[in-house]
Formats: sequence, C-alpha cells, structure tokens
Amino acid sequence: MKIDITKWLYSFVLALSLGVAVEAQIRFDRAKVEDPLPNPYTMGVAREKIVQTTLDVLKGCGIVIDNEKSRPNEGRLVTQPIVFSRGVTTRNNLEYLATMPASDVRNWTQGRYFLEITALPLDQKRSQLFIGAHIEGRYAEAGGTMVWVEGQSNGRIEDEVLRGLGGKILGIDLSLKTAANERRILNCTY
Repeated sequence: MKIDITKWLYSFVLALSLGVAVEAQIRFDRAKVEDPLPNPYTMGVAREKIVQTTLDVLKGCGIVIDNEKSRPNEGRLVTQPIVFSRGVTTRNNLEYLATMPASDVRNWTQGRYFLEITALPLDQKRSQLFIGAHIEGRYAEAGGTMVWVEGQSNGRIEDEVLRGLGGKILGIDLSLKTAANERRILNCTY
C-alpha cells in the first residue's frame, strides 16, 4: 500500500491549523466578568450608618463633599467635581466611562465627574444605597472658550463606588477580583 506523502502532509497541516484556530478561540483560564451590583443596592443597615461610613470613606480618600448640594440628614451626599483625566488620553478615558455627545469631532482636554450618593430608608433596619455619577468632558469652542459637556454614564463608576461603599458598610468584600486583591474606590485603597 502506497501512502501519498503530499495528501498526508496537507492533512497534517490542515489538522494543525484547525487545532491552533480552535485553541485561540477557546480560553479556559479567562477571568469571568462579574455583573454589576443592582443600583440601588438594598442592605440591612440603617440610613445613618450608611451616611456616616460614606462620609468617612470619602474623607479618607480625599473626595470633598459639596456642602451646598448635600443633605446628610436626608441621606443625600454630593461630591465636588473630580478631574480624572487631562491631555491626550482624555478622549479614551471619557469613552471608557460614558457615551459623550459628538465625541468623534471634539478634542477633549479634560474629564471630570461628581457623585450623588443617596441612602434611602426602607424601614428601621433596611436601606438602599444609590450611586449616580455625572461625567463631563471639557473642550475648547471656536472662540477659545472652554465648555463642560455632560455625557451618559455607562455605569462603571457607579458600580465601582457601590461595591466599595457597600463592602465597607457591610464588612464584606464586594469588590471586583483583581490581581492585586485590594479593596479600592476610585484609585483609593481603603
């Protein structure tokens, strides 16, 4: 029985290339993507504890509360705007966190956000923690005037803050699993 070496070689190369293609598409070691927490997040904690813990964490992270817009007695805290991006990476950073209007035609120079954190009491022992983020990009108009434009948040910042604050309040780790295994809120380890 004579074996045709060219057919065998073609079959071997085909099998090898299919094996490589299949292996490239299926990865068993890929980390699972966690779904965002429900926002508002219900927990068995009184509103006062949520507000006090939130104030402590924000103070420890150097995030300043806007005293004119905040109503801590009513469970509402609003932060002052925090600039998170400047320069050439601003467009990418803004697009990572929000959908910006006319992003393709604007040259963004800065990105900032401010948070609205609300603790809503459900009863004596349960409350809901709600996080809202307002993300803005800054660009120069034709006359040189700098303008801030608000984008539509995609929920990444809200989920990160909710996981950090919720975990701190409940005393459990709700943070996304990272290689460093740190508990973080907005580049602040707590």
